[in-house]
Amino acid sequence: MLSIRSGFEISNHLGSICEVNGDKISFFLKKDATLSFGQMVRINSANIDFYARVVNAQSKSTLATGEQLREAEGKEAFGPYSCFKCIEAILFLEKKSGKVRSPTFTPHYMDKVYPTNEEDLEILKLDGELTIGHLRSGEQILGQVGINADSIPRMMGIFGMTGSGKTNTELIINAQLIDNSPRTVGLIFDFAGQLLEGKELGNRGLCNHPFFHNRVRFFNTKEGKLRVGLRTLLPSKLRNLFTDITNPQYRLAEKLYGQLGKAWIEKACEEYESNGPNGIAKIVRAHKGTINALLQKLTHLDRTLFPISGYSFIDDVIENIRQGITCLIDISGITSEQQYHIVCLTAAGAANYYKRTWEKNYEEWQRLPTLLITLEEAHEFLDPAKERTIFSAIALTYRKYRVGLNAVTPRPSRINPDVFAELWTKVIMKTELKTDRDYLTRNTPYLEYSDTEVKMLDIGEALIISEPKIRFAVPVKVLHYPEYLKASGKMDYDLPQSKVLDTLDTSLKRLQEAGKKLEPS
Repeated sequence: MLSIRSGFEISNHLGSICEVNGDKISFFLKKDATLSFGQMVRINSANIDFYARVVNAQSKSTLATGEQLREAEGKEAFGPYSCFKCIEAILFLEKKSGKVRSPTFTPHYMDKVYPTNEEDLEILKLDGELTIGHLRSGEQILGQVGINADSIPRMMGIFGMTGSGKTNTELIINAQLIDNSPRTVGLIFDFAGQLLEGKELGNRGLCNHPFFHNRVRFFNTKEGKLRVGLRTLLPSKLRNLFTDITNPQYRLAEKLYGQLGKAWIEKACEEYESNGPNGIAKIVRAHKGTINALLQKLTHLDRTLFPISGYSFIDDVIENIRQGITCLIDISGITSEQQYHIVCLTAAGAANYYKRTWEKNYEEWQRLPTLLITLEEAHEFLDPAKERTIFSAIALTYRKYRVGLNAVTPRPSRINPDVFAELWTKVIMKTELKTDRDYLTRNTPYLEYSDTEVKMLDIGEALIISEPKIRFAVPVKVLHYPEYLKASGKMDYDLPQSKVLDTLDTSLKRLQEAGKKLEPS
């Protein structure tokens, strides 16, 4: 017996099942019904509710191909026949006896298909502390869709072509990290200098967030804030600074540090510039080729970013993160090599602080906020054709330290497959390049049939998967950041109300008159 919830649903059904093959179903669409790629539908089958996603559509006729051609050419007219639209969808969930799980069986022939509604949202449990957008169901926008804070260390990625809405999505996610401080905190690398002021979003950026002044710290090169003193660069940091450093070069650095102390880089560079490799060989024994390779790296460090000092802005970053203050680092306006140095050193410093705290002071680590590192142009740091960086290590091994990576890129096909497999939350936006679509659909569970859908997404729309909470691709309309700010309102800092100028002027005049009376005649 069919499970029919109301008389309204009888008239509101989309169609009926005509074929089932494994996890793929097909159903006839009623002529007056509308659907969209990726839309979620519900199938009522006896005592089970099934949920499926639309992945394909075909228009068909009961006429044979030859008959269709003859009729189209006007050579012959045929008697009554039917034309219909056949929809293909993929099963992803079932509800049986109050329990929700992956499908254990399939619906029956002629079972009714319905659009999802607000009641279904409670079953699907798509909301989370970090709201990303609203569920798209055809032309309707239903309830909120979001991820939980405990999804952050399981890593995430935002993928989409230029102009698809990635920057807006970055702002939405990081704004909610700020909202949930001190439970969550962000470390954001802005390569294009757009996130602070939101240049592409009506000049509405993170600086407009109501908590910006007490929960965000901004660093950029223009004010000289990005400085890493040479005396803070211990040999152990060189592996993050230079991914191509060899073991002999690393051992040479340790020997120089042992002989020269914290000023080892500046003293070694001075000796090398004056006397070449022979001068270094007088300090420590090493092969000439190794000396040249290491000292060439050190002498070419930009002295604006790496001055001779014992101060490093990375220490400020770590201290702010520890207190739940999100750090936005604008690295626009410097060379790609300099960007690479700053990004890798800073991310390594923050991530390794969490690791050391977990190892040495577990109680202190438990009080730290969950950290999400947002990395734009992630393909430049996670390309399998290049040397591995700290970001590969974070994605693969830093989950237990509550450090997460948000890899943002228009070129997902250039991300190391081992790293891509660890990104449990994926926000997939409009992607037209077939190479990237193939990579996304081939390597993401539940997207095997969604190539067309990824191509057809509109600006600001996305598919979201966040395992283990959301084990299927959810079609979402991402919140628009300026609208999010408008809904958030202004922050009330609970400061005493300022006195009006007239009151201040009156008080000032009284003080002046009292002062004149005290002056000697």
